[in-house]
Amino acid sequence: MVKAYLRYEPVAAATAPFGVIASVDSSISYDSSGKHLLAPVLEKIGVWNVRQGICTKTLISSSSSLCPSLAVTSIASSQSSLFASGYADGSIRIWDCDKGTCETTLNGHKGAVTALRYNKLGSLLASGSKDNDVILWDVVGEAGLFRLQGHRDQITDLVFLDSGKKLVSSSKDKFLRVWDLETQHCMQITSGHHTEIWSIDTDPEERYVATRSANPELSTTKQG
Repeated sequence: MVKAYLRYEPVAAATAPFGVIASVDSSISYDSSGKHLLAPVLEKIGVWNVRQGICTKTLISSSSSLCPSLAVTSIASSQSSLFASGYADGSIRIWDCDKGTCETTLNGHKGAVTALRYNKLGSLLASGSKDNDVILWDVVGEAGLFRLQGHRDQITDLVFLDSGKKLVSSSKDKFLRVWDLETQHCMQITSGHHTEIWSIDTDPEERYVATRSANPELSTTKQG
């Protein structure tokens, strides 16, 4: 069976610098409506209409001027029109996709932001960085709540569990850590990977956490 795929191309130099459609150092994400795809383009974020296959909007921080330190390094969507983008200088910006405006800037990391994840309600945002730390943010209050430390290498992914009461973090240090967000302590450390862990996710019932590492295999860990 032959399937047809939409092809995405830059419509102008202003929307895709140097012909770049999506940066290699960041993820992409659908917005909450599923109608648009958010694709970091160096220091900008292209908002693509999935059906039409065109970039309808380009978001860029007012303080950015093609500065390498402001390259987008991570992105995550919430259940509302808001989404978060992390940058190489450690900052995080909260955007309103519908309005095309930056609502607030969060500062707390000392290295590039490498992972972002909203909880299901969109009220909390977890961020991980090359500084090896995880920070939990109050999106409504636009403030950091606390910092979780313990990993020995950069954070690669994050996922909430148990209605947002727990957080799982993966790292290049080859370990998974499960954090109790009420006590702010690490309640479980999972080893067994012989190479750095790249990404994680959980099934809808949150019984298992799947991991992808540099090994040519996928692994699952049962949650207690």
